[in-house]
This record gives sequence, structure tokens and C-alpha cells, in this order.
Amino acid sequence: MVVAIALIWWLMKLGRGALFEIRLAPGKVLVKRGSVSARFLAQAKQILQQDPVRGRILGQRDGNGVKLVFSRSIPEPVAQRLRNIFPYGDYRGAAPGPDGRKSH
Repeated sequence: MVVAIALIWWLMKLGRGALFEIRLAPGKVLVKRGSVSARFLAQAKQILQQDPVRGRILGQRDGNGVKLVFSRSIPEPVAQRLRNIFPYGDYRGAAPGPDGRKSH
């Protein structure tokens, strides 16, 4: 029974892949998958001009919103600055429903 529950949980997690992936390099912000607001990308570029780092940001579904996951190469102060400017409201309730459509 425990194995069955663990398998179901794991399969559910597979369906919650990254909504987007952003690659960071000094002065560059590149969206590799998904979409992110142009305003966030512009503000992220400004942060990277002050604090040049390399790494990636994943946007993962988290309940009805999104959670940002940063690679280890991004220092916590830079990650926090990026969290502060991220438009979380754009992702609230945006998870697809059972019919594949976004719920609004």
C-alpha cells in the first residue's frame, strides 16, 4: 500500500514540470522554455548588470501558483532580489484543469 501511494505521488509530481526555464549569464537573461513577462526579464537584466552571475531559474508549479528554484551558482542575495521582482500574481490560478484549460 505504501509503495502504491508513493508511486501515485511520484507520477503526480512528474506532471508538475517546470513552467519555464531562464538561463542567466552576466548581463544576459535567456528564456529557454515557457514564457515570462518582458518586464521581469528587463528588471532581471538590470540586477545582473550590478551582480553578474551564471545559472538558471526554474519556475515550478506550486499549488495554484509558482515557486522559483535557483541553481546553486546564484548567491542568495541575488536570488532574493529576483524573487522580489517576480510577478507571482501572473501565475496564481494558472494551473491547467482536468480538461487542459487554464482555470480563471
